[in-house]
Amino acid sequence: MRGVRFLSFFFPKFCVSCGRSDFFSEITAVCKPCTKQNYFPQKQNWNRRQVNPPADRFVFYDQVFYLQIRNDFERTLFQSLKFENERQLAEYFCLGHRSLSRQFLGDLPDLLALVPSSPKSGPRPYHASFALLGKWKKLWKIREDTSLRKVSSDKQSSLGFEKRFFHAKKAFQFTKSDRIMEGLHVLIVDDIFTTGATINEIARLYKQSGVRKVSCVVLLLSGGD
Repeated sequence: MRGVRFLSFFFPKFCVSCGRSDFFSEITAVCKPCTKQNYFPQKQNWNRRQVNPPADRFVFYDQVFYLQIRNDFERTLFQSLKFENERQLAEYFCLGHRSLSRQFLGDLPDLLALVPSSPKSGPRPYHASFALLGKWKKLWKIREDTSLRKVSSDKQSSLGFEKRFFHAKKAFQFTKSDRIMEGLHVLIVDDIFTTGATINEIARLYKQSGVRKVSCVVLLLSGGD
């Protein structure tokens, strides 16, 4: 952390919420008082952080976990992360990832997969979940599956509840058909869970390829806009 302190002397990173500068803001772009006020209450109510599967449709994924719940504070920060290039905020949304990783100790993933957000790199190629993906690749020393591609240019966030499911059906595909996937446990990493349409469709594709189990982790649990 010496490098962080040295750089912060010349280029202090202020809290994106209140404008303070401290050790917390240098790491996560959110100062300690704002973290205590907004994140710590969530942490105190920490349980398994598991999303209950919907009962009104067939589900292909086996389990979904989330790191934080979207409230007004989290929503504002998440928009700054995704659309204003405040990349240090990714560290804030990764808080608690080590505790959550213990949920997989009995059945570690064999493969990590990041949900692609666009068919190709555009003006905003940074994915909000890059930080979490990198932490768990290093923690478990497992590889990332980069063969998943988004083939639709439509944005899921701009669609209504029902249209999200129709869009997801045609939005993703694998670029390789000769992969050996039989019996693997795949962990899908994404930024936000709203309806679950995207990860459910990706889980279906993996299950068709012979995957034994599909787990998912998202940074933020949302009830929708």
